[in-house]
Amino acid sequence: MVTDEDGVQMLYPSAPGSWYRLGVQDPNRAPGFTIEHHTPATAHVEGALHYWNVPSYALTYASGGSGWTSRLHLYASGGHQRYTWKTQHGYLSSLADVRNQEFTAYVRIHQILDPAHVALTLKIRGGAHTASNGDLASCTMMTLEPGGTRAVTRFRKELVHPYYDSVPLTPALAIALVDNHWFGLKLVSYGVPGDATKVVNRLYVDTDPFDLATSKPQNQWRLLSEYVDVEGRRTGQYSTLAAWGGWQTTVRTDGIHDLDFTLLSVREIMPPR
Repeated sequence: MVTDEDGVQMLYPSAPGSWYRLGVQDPNRAPGFTIEHHTPATAHVEGALHYWNVPSYALTYASGGSGWTSRLHLYASGGHQRYTWKTQHGYLSSLADVRNQEFTAYVRIHQILDPAHVALTLKIRGGAHTASNGDLASCTMMTLEPGGTRAVTRFRKELVHPYYDSVPLTPALAIALVDNHWFGLKLVSYGVPGDATKVVNRLYVDTDPFDLATSKPQNQWRLLSEYVDVEGRRTGQYSTLAAWGGWQTTVRTDGIHDLDFTLLSVREIMPPR
């Protein structure tokens, strides 16, 4: 088993390219990391485990309605985003953007405020477009959600802000997002070598991620769900493949009061053949 410096298993071989690991850095001051809305994170210790907590903030969604969210942004490529949906539709990429990536986060939610919207999301932003044709790039994501009558995991894609397609997936495991429980999550997204029409998106989960006596990751990763995005296959309003790299990689919450997090990382990987 190959692990990083934090003891987190790397499921796919690393490629020469971009890598960001928060490690023991203070997320309020770490280069290449921001907490949206300038919300400060506070340090906590549980047994031997050191982690951070960030509260949600109220917002009005661009697609309508209001809610609660928190968003943690990692910038692995160190690139510069010339445009966002605030300045034009879509945005331009850097060649350093993390095209094929393994994104890892250890997270725990507290107090569901909005059951209709509650979700924990790993999200990739990017897009290889020009200033004259910037209308097709925003983000892809996979979510872990509570159980009950709703799907517990889904693939989502936004190519023109703020309009999302959402594809409910059948989880391979009987796992759902619950309050006050640590989860290890990995979003793996990569283009299929030799086939430019497909991108594989996989969500892995570790439901008992830490030995609290030592704080070491237990690395019991299991595949929860997969969605293969295919050029021409309609996901709702979109049939365009999201095959770009990620300038900004995000942990996002919706509908909760606050979030615990630790050991966040994103790196470029070598896609399996």
